[in-house]
Amino acid sequence: MNVQIQSRNLRVTENLRSIIERQANKVRKLLPTFAAEDLDIRVSLEKLSKGKQFHTSLLLNLPQRAIHVEEIEDNIVSSTLKAFTELTRRIKKFKSQLSRERYLQKEQARTVDSPAAPDLSDELHQHLDRIENYLRREIYHNAVLQGMAADGLQPHALVDQVFLEASATSPVRPPSVSPEQWVFQVARRILSEKLAEAGDPSSLSAEGGGGDELDSFLPDEYRSLESLLRDIQGDTHEEKYLASQEAELFLQKAIAELPGAVRESYVLFAMEGFNSEETAKITGREPQEVLDHVEEARQRLRETLGQETAG
Repeated sequence: MNVQIQSRNLRVTENLRSIIERQANKVRKLLPTFAAEDLDIRVSLEKLSKGKQFHTSLLLNLPQRAIHVEEIEDNIVSSTLKAFTELTRRIKKFKSQLSRERYLQKEQARTVDSPAAPDLSDELHQHLDRIENYLRREIYHNAVLQGMAADGLQPHALVDQVFLEASATSPVRPPSVSPEQWVFQVARRILSEKLAEAGDPSSLSAEGGGGDELDSFLPDEYRSLESLLRDIQGDTHEEKYLASQEAELFLQKAIAELPGAVRESYVLFAMEGFNSEETAKITGREPQEVLDHVEEARQRLRETLGQETAG
């Protein structure tokens, strides 16, 4: 991917350049079907003359398509991250439209005698961003746990398969399972199958990936983790952002090392926001078992984080 950075009334620091390159790499991973030389992203940064605001403009040129976003914030890092977040959202929306078109084409190709299923496509589309983050997190956790590189499985590529299978006529969604729970069930099953296929390993490299490779599989949303690990020190927004990413990386590695069933219950309950009964439906466990797993996870994480802060 060709990344061009232009600035006006401000200096592009090395930390800021690193953030831009990191975000551009995430954009590149969202578009695996395009050749790198066909992708061009122009980043324009400007400190506005009035007030203390900063303007970020991104122009992503794809073959036969261009996506343009602009954001204004009180600091350049915030405006840049917000612009990339919006660009990512629009790319995912574009991909979701393509997924639905393929789904409709598949449905039209079915024989007339095939039983019709309720149209869940619109409702399922509402959960695709969450599903991609869920898959990204699970791939990352399994890669850390197994000491493997994560590049054999791409979450954005699996989302299409999840959407198609969740929308299909078979297997039929149980009435007691909501569309939201259903799409997570399907995602969990598909990922489990893919990880099993990689167990020889064939699609996941057993050599172990570098920190940057694994970090690219972290979910898009970054939480405020200062209170969990340590106070973030630094004079610049860039330093604080990079420090918070380091904290997030440590926490996700700690979660990855939880026992499998404990980690899964904790992720769905504490990070995806399902209650114990909903998590039980997705995983096939009992609600009380889910709560026991969540409490065990929290205790283990408190111990791990306590050791980190003490160090």
